[in-house]
Amino acid sequence: MYNNKHRHLLSREELEEENHVDTPKGLPTHSSILRCWILDGKIDGEEVDNNDTLPPIRIQRQKIVNTLHHFGGCVDSNGMPLRPSPIAKYKEQFENRPPALGATPQLLAELKAHDAKLPLGGVQQRLLFQSLRDQMLRQLISCDGAKCMADLVDILQKEMESGIPSPIPDWYTFSTAPSGGKIGYDRCSNWLGKCYRTEKHDKPQFSRCSACKMAVYCSRECQEYDWKSRHKKVCKHVAKERKCMEDLSALFGDA
Repeated sequence: MYNNKHRHLLSREELEEENHVDTPKGLPTHSSILRCWILDGKIDGEEVDNNDTLPPIRIQRQKIVNTLHHFGGCVDSNGMPLRPSPIAKYKEQFENRPPALGATPQLLAELKAHDAKLPLGGVQQRLLFQSLRDQMLRQLISCDGAKCMADLVDILQKEMESGIPSPIPDWYTFSTAPSGGKIGYDRCSNWLGKCYRTEKHDKPQFSRCSACKMAVYCSRECQEYDWKSRHKKVCKHVAKERKCMEDLSALFGDA
């Protein structure tokens, strides 16, 4: 939403997150197993690093494949199951997806252990939290009010134990657009105001800015705060970007 012209509107934390790059000698933001699970939507079956107080966790490849067998035709080039997107193309696979992003007790233990290794309250903890929250929202797992990793783990833990994936809202539409369109839940765009509200199945979807149709808000109060603090300075630019995306989508169709 913010290009170089609008970088001055970013908060100190946002700039820190945008500019962060893991170094070869430092602790990575995502361990190898977390990178595969969170960012790539798959599990590679490699041995998991853990803290010094716990023995290494080894996740067997075949066990994970069995756990995620509902992913159907969504596989990578090596035949490993991939997380299906909630779009029309993968609607059937998505409706039969395992709960909690396919999480296992071992994965949640690795997640908590790795998060604890990262500098407390630092940019890496924030990036790990944001990457997991983004994937949960994309899979229609509401993170409403979640402010830290412990909150996200608690949501995943409950869904994993229930054995039932989060319900799909009646208002949700499985988009057929090859680019653009709504995929998953939105979080309130009042980031500067530190709003942690996200959409959820038993409430109406968030309203959008009537001009750019990109920024979304949980309430009029959040919309007014964000407009005054910075959205009014980028709204026209965002609207132009959206129009370009729609034009490209219409040009290439389903190709």
